[in-house]
Amino acid sequence: MRQLSLISLMLASLTSAFGADNVLTKQERSEGWILLFDGKTLNGWDSAATPAGGPGRAPAGNAKQNKAPSQPGAAPQVGSNPRACSTPVGRATMSAGASHWEVVDGLLMPCGEPAGYLTSKESYKDFVLDVDFRTGEDTNSGVQIWKAQPQGYNTGSIVGTGKTEGEFKFIPDQWNHYEITAQDDHMIVVLNGTKTLDVHDSKFADGRIRLQYQKFPIAFKNIKLKLIKN
Repeated sequence: MRQLSLISLMLASLTSAFGADNVLTKQERSEGWILLFDGKTLNGWDSAATPAGGPGRAPAGNAKQNKAPSQPGAAPQVGSNPRACSTPVGRATMSAGASHWEVVDGLLMPCGEPAGYLTSKESYKDFVLDVDFRTGEDTNSGVQIWKAQPQGYNTGSIVGTGKTEGEFKFIPDQWNHYEITAQDDHMIVVLNGTKTLDVHDSKFADGRIRLQYQKFPIAFKNIKLKLIKN
């Protein structure tokens, strides 16, 4: 019994140290972080078709367009072996071109067909975005997650803006972490603690946060954003 109690205490201490999924710590709240995914609902998100562009950000002023242009080297809008939707939200009837997303065990995941995007309803400018993702080795998703994108915008790049100078690999079938900073025209991408890209591009001054899937599987959690005060 004593050993079990010690194990329980250690697990509780680890949870306290690293924090639970999809919640903000006291320190994060004091630093101004915003939780974009609550681990339970799709509140604050929309899967209707939206324009492509930027590090998960749609170009400002184009939110009302109904059809997104293809990204350079994009794969057809068809997922590979899609997972069947398992919740009422995932199985709900969607507008034409909208993709299906649902929350399963605290994870944000796409399901069914067609492939597509999930976009924040709010628009942001000058921010740091944190997101955890888990996917298979052969995938095509976003924020840019693709080991061999046809135009060379591989994992850690920003499609249409900047390519990485070397190869940066995510860990398949395990949780990976992206940190993306967008301030004025300056964008920095960090994958699992390693900077993959540092570029300047003024065409995406502000916009909405957008997640993408083209191939299964892909799951997201701990999606957080902190506005940068100039």
